[in-house]
Amino acid sequence: MSGPSGGGGPGNGDMPGNVSPGRDDAPEVIYLDVDDEITSAAARLRRTEAERIALVLPYGSRLATSRINFRLLAREASTRGKRLEIVAADASARALAGSAGLAVHSSVAALEGGEPGVANLSPDEAIAPPPTADGTETRILAIPKVADRVPIVGRPRAPIRTRTALIVAAVAVAILAVGGVGAYVYLPSATIVLTPTAEKLGPLQLTVQARPDVTTPDPATLTVPAKTFDFDVQAFQTFTTTGVKVTEAKASGNVTFQNCDTGGGVTIPAGATVSTQGGVDFRTLAKVTIKRAAIFPFACKTGSVAVEAELAGTAGNVAAGAINQIPSGYDPVVLSVTNTQPTTGGVHDETPQISQQDIDAAMTQLTTALRDDFDRQVREGTGVPAGTTLFDDTKALGTATPSLDPATLLGQAVSQFQLGLSATGTVLGVDPSPIKALAEARLASQVGEGWQLATGSTTIDVGAPSVSESVVSFPVTVTATRNRVVDREALLAQIRGLVLAEARGRLDEYGQVQITLWPDWVSTIPTDTSRISLTIEAAAPAPSPTP
Repeated sequence: MSGPSGGGGPGNGDMPGNVSPGRDDAPEVIYLDVDDEITSAAARLRRTEAERIALVLPYGSRLATSRINFRLLAREASTRGKRLEIVAADASARALAGSAGLAVHSSVAALEGGEPGVANLSPDEAIAPPPTADGTETRILAIPKVADRVPIVGRPRAPIRTRTALIVAAVAVAILAVGGVGAYVYLPSATIVLTPTAEKLGPLQLTVQARPDVTTPDPATLTVPAKTFDFDVQAFQTFTTTGVKVTEAKASGNVTFQNCDTGGGVTIPAGATVSTQGGVDFRTLAKVTIKRAAIFPFACKTGSVAVEAELAGTAGNVAAGAINQIPSGYDPVVLSVTNTQPTTGGVHDETPQISQQDIDAAMTQLTTALRDDFDRQVREGTGVPAGTTLFDDTKALGTATPSLDPATLLGQAVSQFQLGLSATGTVLGVDPSPIKALAEARLASQVGEGWQLATGSTTIDVGAPSVSESVVSFPVTVTATRNRVVDREALLAQIRGLVLAEARGRLDEYGQVQITLWPDWVSTIPTDTSRISLTIEAAAPAPSPTP
């Protein structure tokens, strides 16, 4: 109500009396919006760690419509060991806060500058804000103490001002009573913080097989396609002939035997051996008989016969007179032999000639070169799609085909020859990229209803593959973290109106839960879900599974 200006305090906006002394510790300043209610203000008090807190109220703040709001805030701060102060430019808001025993300030500058504020005002003290801009002022009249009340009977009638004060006090008491009931019905709130349960999933041991008879990845059988790749390989080389063709002929000529034995003639059979002093042997080609020598006059008799060198080659080409050794068993005293002409026709020529050994060695070298070319193409992945892994254990080289029939080379009198081989090699290849997708699908089937995989928690380890005939097996180890799925709206619908213990029991199955009810005497979750603050925090790291 309005009153005379004399009822107001100093014009600086702070109330006289009960001034809070300046403190060295700076308060934590919390700015409230116009629409902030007692529940949100109390929640912010609970969340701050500071011991000294200043709430800044704007003009028209809903919080400043009732003194019970300030009393509830004062009780909340006292329960938690905090010192609460109110900053409000609105004088009526400061008056209500001061009547609830809170220190008040007209501005943040006044708060930080240590200007005095109103605190701990008793109900007996009249609090009058300073005049407003329009020249009016608001006065809150104190309720008289019981001892000061005068019975009506036998006493003079109270002045009109006193009766007016009593009426105002009665109205204030009624407002407080109604406000208390309203606070109990409408103001209770619940602050719930839920940390969903997180669990390690796995390790899940899988074996994914790559098979040539599979065309597409199959999550049910854990199989992926394997493909056989063909490689055309060839080798072609020029080889030097190491074989030799030897052309030989025996030397031949004539020898003349001389018999100086007067006692009888001498017969030399065919095949008798005559030789040179150096040991080159010749055989007679026919039988020859030499008559006995004449006595008077004395004359030795001779006989000639054709001879041929025993060994082929140029060694049989000897000069005239070189053959002088008679066959064994004849008397060299009376019998002699010589060649009046050189022996000729002895030949020994060597020319290159492809031998079977040359052909065998060439085929061995070409086979090695063919395998080397196959290995190179597999190593380089010639013509193989990117991302495909080829497995050496599955390499197979087909039958090699020569560039010409090697038998046609045998005996050719050439110094060099050319020969080549060609074949088709095969190897098994696998694109391992679908393996992880199959592992993830199998892991997803293990998550379970009411759970979900934590984003980024899946680890897939593909081990070294093994090969058995045409099947490649990949060992796969999968681990992940699964989190409890929380449907916020469904959860609120489940717990609204439940007593604290039952609500906690419902929420415990979803994870770790903290429930704070306000005011403290409330023991039931509000039925109005707008009065329930449910915060779902990130799931805590899951503990490692016990070995």
